[in-house]
Amino acid sequence: MKNKITKILVATLAAFLFATSLVGGVQAYSIDNTYKLGDNEGSALLATHNYIIMHDVGTESKAWENASYLKRAWSTAGAYVQYYVGDGGKVYAGGSEGYQAWGAGTVANAGSPVQIELAHTYDKAQFAKDYAAYVNLARNSAIKYGIPLTLDGAGRGIKTHLWVTNNLWGNHTDPYDYLARFGVTKQKLAQDLQTGLPEDGTATVPSNPTPTTPTTPSNSNIPAGFTPERGTFVNGDTPIMDRVGGASVNNTRGEYLQPYASWAYDSYKRIGNLVWIHQWFFNGETNISVFIPVREGSYPWGTFK
Repeated sequence: MKNKITKILVATLAAFLFATSLVGGVQAYSIDNTYKLGDNEGSALLATHNYIIMHDVGTESKAWENASYLKRAWSTAGAYVQYYVGDGGKVYAGGSEGYQAWGAGTVANAGSPVQIELAHTYDKAQFAKDYAAYVNLARNSAIKYGIPLTLDGAGRGIKTHLWVTNNLWGNHTDPYDYLARFGVTKQKLAQDLQTGLPEDGTATVPSNPTPTTPTTPSNSNIPAGFTPERGTFVNGDTPIMDRVGGASVNNTRGEYLQPYASWAYDSYKRIGNLVWIHQWFFNGETNISVFIPVREGSYPWGTFK
């Protein structure tokens, strides 16, 4: 259980620092507390002020869906962050600022008073609003906690989950894979964090985005033994881990497909008691082959369309 007196003192100090430090800062977003964890929910451990960590949700799902699900299932899922951004520049609160979240491993969690998830869209106009709020929230949080605005550098600063993987722990590459869908590079993200962005949809987004899920040109790209079929799987109420490089629970772990999120696929195959579906994803440099189980025996774990 969190010490409420400590929590009030931390919040008061943070508000003071924010008010005195954010001179000329950029903030147009408002914070929706509908799905915020309660006083007795989430970690009771304070975080040091070393990092602001930027994520994306890894699946085709909305910000409110992720915030709502992790409000209900933060303990059983073992995951939550302080903020979920998306749905046209909206910001939903999750865990308490200043306390550790469960988003990036023990060391990163301990050093991060704020972690932020970015939801997905294929709409460029919506992305411009989402991206601006995402950048400004990370930037303002860094200023608030006295953390440098440098991106993925040595020492303290704003970090992506990819930086955490390369320097601390894990195998995630977000958010660069998703940002590449709209042509946003590491260099652009770093610059935008320095300056902030307007949140009215006028933020500059490159005009030649790289598709995250490329069109499969022919059945020659279908994995051996898989049956070609284009469709979309809509998950049920339980997260499912996808696998990279092969249809096996022993293969490299990828990302969780969150409840009620969608996953486009190009083929399927039954292996043992599981039915797997497949899709190609672009990671910023090359296409990777990703698989996810969607049916056990005759019991589907979601719906198909």
